Amino acid sequence: MVLNGRTRGTVSAANQKKVLDAAAELGYTRSAVAMSLRERRTRTIGLISDEIATSPWAGRMVRAASMAAAERGYMMITADLSLPELTLEEAVKVLSERQVDGLLYGAMGRTRLAAPGVPAGTPLVLMNCEEGDQSAPAPRTEHSPPAVIPDDRQGARRAARRLLDVGHRRVVMLSGDDTAVATREREEGFVEEVAAAGLAPRVVRAGWQMDDGYRATTALLAQDEPPTALFCIRDRVAAGAIHAAAVAGLAVPQDLSVIGYDDEDFFAEVLTPPLTTIALPHEEMGRHAMDTLLDLVERSAPAPAPGLTVAECPLVERASVAAPPRG
Repeated sequence: MVLNGRTRGTVSAANQKKVLDAAAELGYTRSAVAMSLRERRTRTIGLISDEIATSPWAGRMVRAASMAAAERGYMMITADLSLPELTLEEAVKVLSERQVDGLLYGAMGRTRLAAPGVPAGTPLVLMNCEEGDQSAPAPRTEHSPPAVIPDDRQGARRAARRLLDVGHRRVVMLSGDDTAVATREREEGFVEEVAAAGLAPRVVRAGWQMDDGYRATTALLAQDEPPTALFCIRDRVAAGAIHAAAVAGLAVPQDLSVIGYDDEDFFAEVLTPPLTTIALPHEEMGRHAMDTLLDLVERSAPAPAPGLTVAECPLVERASVAAPPRG
């Protein structure tokens, strides 16, 4: 009873201390196998991911999920789909054979997908992704797995609003060059906010890498009326934009304001100047997804599963935004 924390009204404090002292002296630990047989749970959770387990940036999602599991007495086992020999079906099979109590599926980049098929009775929660295809989410039903996603559209609106609030009117978005969910929703948020201010939105399909930001910004700065502010779909694109401004003899933010997206670890804060950006809520998504999954695992009676949770993408203010230059 002492080792399992079931001592209320049954074992005195003095006797509890004796038991715990003896266990510490002997190096005694409880049998996880025996506990799992009694509880009919293994107290393990399976995480299936693409690249997030090895990414120092999106890896925040994994760390937060793992911490949330540990706080409730669970351990997380990871199956990384970036390994060429491991398919999604094999990952589900391997983790199910280990009798995990539930499964998380986490994506590196915001996406829509066909939810993995899991054994009956095994709870599943999606993290940074939802059911559907690239054009639209799937209609939710009672069988739809809970999902946690970032609010990309609102994050983009927040970035555009920051630039508009300090007086910029020649604002351009350097967007992705694909049809990804994040590309589309960030574009939509930017266009909505700029149009609401009575301005004509300008979106340039640049790409997702530093070189893309450099090339697009170089071209924009050569125009007769270059932008005074850029909203970049990714921090790495913003880094390319800052480099292009320096090559053109312009200072950021005095001559050109730049906002990124993602708040990438060990990157956005060390640029010159440190980058104002929109943060992806990786930690919040990881913790919420795990708490949702464990609530399903520990639920003693059937109940409606949680639906779609949309996590806010906050503005991280640094030093790359200022009022537009006069003239």
